[in-house]
Amino acid sequence: MSKLITTTQTIGPFPHEGWRWAFESASAAGEIIIHGQVLDGDGQPISDAILEAWQPGANGGPIAGLPGLYRVPSGDEGEFRFALPRPTAHGAPALYVTLFARGLLKHQFTAVFLADDPQLAQSPLLSQVPSERRATLIAQAAGPGAYHWNVRLQGPQETVFFDYE
Repeated sequence: MSKLITTTQTIGPFPHEGWRWAFESASAAGEIIIHGQVLDGDGQPISDAILEAWQPGANGGPIAGLPGLYRVPSGDEGEFRFALPRPTAHGAPALYVTLFARGLLKHQFTAVFLADDPQLAQSPLLSQVPSERRATLIAQAAGPGAYHWNVRLQGPQETVFFDYE
């Protein structure tokens, strides 16, 4: 029996090279910054991840014709940075994030909330996550207009990943 190659098997070890076109227009100024690192199960940085994010209710964004869509590669130390307008929808994620990285046979879905969101406790999505795991989805204040949030792929502080139907 012949097996077909799926799209997740063909991304290869060099997604930054294949997706370079997607990052060229992706830098934009924003009112807030969400930054952090993508880390593996041993806490080591993942230098070739791609984070694609969507901001609910956005009217603009860095990619022409795609309001609220952001796409950034991780750097040598797994670092990433999103610059975006302050979210207006309280209780909703600041960003819905899709993560692509080597070793993942299927991309992962997660979300990031801001710690100072006044309606964080009433979030319908966050309330579905066990209370002891919610912190993995909350970006903490790291200075004026800046938030820190790490994505951990495995381990005791693994980021919550969602299955969507």
